[in-house]
Amino acid sequence: MLCSAALTVGSVAACSAPKLPADADGVQISTTTPQGVRAQQILDMLNSDWPISQESVKTLAGPEQVDFVTTAMDQLWWERPYRVAEVDYGAATAELQLATSYGGRQTIDIRTAPSTLVDRFKVSTPSPVIGSWEDVDHALGQLNGRYAYQVSKISDGRCDMIAGSNTDVSMPLASIFKTYVLLAVAQEVAAGRLSWDDEVTVTAKAKAVGSSAFDKLKPGATIPVRLAAEKMISSSDNMATDLLIERVGKPAVTHALVTAGHHDPASMTPFPTMHEMFSIGWGIPDLREQWRDADRAQRDELLRETDLRPYKSDPQRTHTPAAAYGAQWFGSPADVCRIHVALQQTGQPVRDIMAALPGIDLDRAKWPYIGAKAGNLPGDLTFSWYVEDRSGQPWVVSLQTSWDTFHGGRTAAWLMGVVKGMFALIPTQ
Repeated sequence: MLCSAALTVGSVAACSAPKLPADADGVQISTTTPQGVRAQQILDMLNSDWPISQESVKTLAGPEQVDFVTTAMDQLWWERPYRVAEVDYGAATAELQLATSYGGRQTIDIRTAPSTLVDRFKVSTPSPVIGSWEDVDHALGQLNGRYAYQVSKISDGRCDMIAGSNTDVSMPLASIFKTYVLLAVAQEVAAGRLSWDDEVTVTAKAKAVGSSAFDKLKPGATIPVRLAAEKMISSSDNMATDLLIERVGKPAVTHALVTAGHHDPASMTPFPTMHEMFSIGWGIPDLREQWRDADRAQRDELLRETDLRPYKSDPQRTHTPAAAYGAQWFGSPADVCRIHVALQQTGQPVRDIMAALPGIDLDRAKWPYIGAKAGNLPGDLTFSWYVEDRSGQPWVVSLQTSWDTFHGGRTAAWLMGVVKGMFALIPTQ
């Protein structure tokens, strides 16, 4: 996903938490036992405006648990506030059911040692109950943000929708935009202007946006196009993405937007690289307002300017969403369905590239082929799949969500519960 080395933990000044309903005070925690005291401490730390640190966690957990608990609570802290929906106590244990600002639940199970410090800390994400498409909309309607989804049966290359909401609304794509880069690469290969065995060369400029797959490679090293394309999709490798855009050229990606049926290719022309969009949305200097207020010619100039200088991340804004300023790649669920179909029509090796990481735990006997691409930028979580059921019938499932505040891994885990419910509703043969 996009949040890698280039988007790291920022400062608390950059983050503001959403609000829970005014009447949602929650269940009161009893502090008459050590486990109750620790449960209340956890709630207070998670709802505080002070970031989670190892020093603060040392007052909560035993020495052997500090690192793990710090990481787990930091993930939860960015998605605050929480209220207690339920709390159960046992012998030296407590289980907190926390209600979230996005309508889901997070469960924290703790145990205290004789020292009264926590020596067991487990976080889980209960899935919502999904028994109908109405349940899907009800769950997503509690997000306190924006959402769009579409489930389509693919017939003769057409996306025949069987369920969806806001299907023609342009929403942030996050890393799903990389599917257009992959299509451009495949089209250049088909035209004889590129080979999957050709190589791209690592540059310092491309490394600056982060690489999850090739971070140990130095500038000057080479990567086969086929491998770079696979890691761009399966690992969402940012550096590989920019190297491939540079290799095929922006006009080729724009051509892919058009041929895949994107509803508004002009809105992403010239196609922004990761270096350019990261510089505008999360870099120094802060260009968000300039980008928001700029016309087409001014945006073109901003892209050229950012392309000429090194990317430097602004720690004050690494957790702050930029989509409201237009600093994102955009598309609708209908666009997402069409790009998945276009990719599959190119054949191999694209089918294998898309299926390298399924991104969801489904019954492979029921779903023998799963092609996937998801995305994650501050405030934006996106998911998409092209799947084939046991009869060979293709389907495309996508979900795009967006908030004005940061949401990350814990929210994504809850959304995956919604998605699995969506898959269970598909009328397969």
